[in-house]
Amino acid sequence: MDQPANLNFLIQLIKKQPLFSQLKEEEITELASLFNEERAAAGKVIVREGDRVDSVFLIANGTADVRHVTITDGAQSVQSVAILSFGDAIGLNETGFYSISGNRTATVVALTEMTLYRLGVPAFRGFALSHTHVSDIMNKNSAKIFE
Repeated sequence: MDQPANLNFLIQLIKKQPLFSQLKEEEITELASLFNEERAAAGKVIVREGDRVDSVFLIANGTADVRHVTITDGAQSVQSVAILSFGDAIGLNETGFYSISGNRTATVVALTEMTLYRLGVPAFRGFALSHTHVSDIMNKNSAKIFE
């Protein structure tokens, strides 16, 4: 995998995520090596509602619109539910991956040119399985969802 151009910058983005705040410094550095930098032009769909969650993204710059589609009496309506920007995550919340079902719960569209760091779910799972400390944190956070 390509090493992110600015590893220290990416490490700071990772540390901003509540989910990763309990990781040790060496775990964060290793996790950072699993991310790939991607660019998105304004108007590009980054993730689509209903698609399988195969990755999460950290926003390095730019803004994105989070949209949710509803259908009422056969009419489709698209609502903007949030605007994401620097330091925000797509597909990740404080307890883990945003979707319990494994499917995307919203569509995210770039409003401006964006730089994102993408982490594939399989890479993260391998990382978590190889670090018992990380697995313990994930299991503890998962339990919070069902409390």
